[in-house]
Amino acid sequence: MTSDDAPGGPGTQRRRADDRARVSTRTEVREAIRTEIAADAPTTSEMRVRRENAGMPVIELDHVSLAFDEPVLEEISFAANEGETVVVVGESGTGKSTILKLILRLLVPDKGRVLIDGEDITHLSFEEALKVRQKMGMVFQGAALFDSMTVFENVAYPLREHTDLNEDEIEARVREKLQFVDLDADQVMQMMPAELSGGMRKRVGIARGIANNPELILYDEPTSGLDPLTTGTITRLIMKLQRELGVTSVVVSHDIRSAFRMATKVALLYEHHVVFFGTPEEMAGSDNEYIRDFLGGF
Repeated sequence: MTSDDAPGGPGTQRRRADDRARVSTRTEVREAIRTEIAADAPTTSEMRVRRENAGMPVIELDHVSLAFDEPVLEEISFAANEGETVVVVGESGTGKSTILKLILRLLVPDKGRVLIDGEDITHLSFEEALKVRQKMGMVFQGAALFDSMTVFENVAYPLREHTDLNEDEIEARVREKLQFVDLDADQVMQMMPAELSGGMRKRVGIARGIANNPELILYDEPTSGLDPLTTGTITRLIMKLQRELGVTSVVVSHDIRSAFRMATKVALLYEHHVVFFGTPEEMAGSDNEYIRDFLGGF
């Protein structure tokens, strides 16, 4: 043992100081998250509506497992009730986006069930799966707008594909949805995606996702690549959709602060499993070592 490592020596003192610093950092992060949660906490009346709506899950994964060459998801179970926003978080490569593909019935699990409105969709035919998919709106990472189409044509696309609305009704619906996402329809409808800022593209993507008045909305990294101000705008917009339209949402996100603001429940993936499912408050207050380390990284 060197003099540095002796009890009370400089090495021991440095390690104790480092330990105190790590504890202090974790405490500060968790307190900051709690403050943000409190700032965006729903009112008592909103919480009452959420409790009244909580019944049979709208989206449910029941002991779902999926593997390709290696396991991707193992025994995944969680549910989103009507009007809830479930945010799926975790490290890169943990299968977050795969969960969205399972809900969309683009993938079929090796084991377990995926239920939409109580119906197991895992064994549906292609045509039956298309009908279920029409209940859903999808907001892709990067918005995934059609570059060769105007904003109007992008938002109108699902209406032309899946409804019998005439052109006047389609234009009215497009204007309504653009206004809902705080865009001036007269200004943006004839613009091309390349002419839009990143935040405007995301909002157009959301307008397209809600054009068909879906019961469910799925988001893949909705705040990815955005600056903090625009991230806040998109986060508030997702909260507005829940509050004013009552949609049920599943959001895949790497942004834990944004996730905690919009989430009713959080599902944390680690090593192919859901290691936590609960409210943001419960997650922020957890003493689980991995959860504390995960939150400490943000």
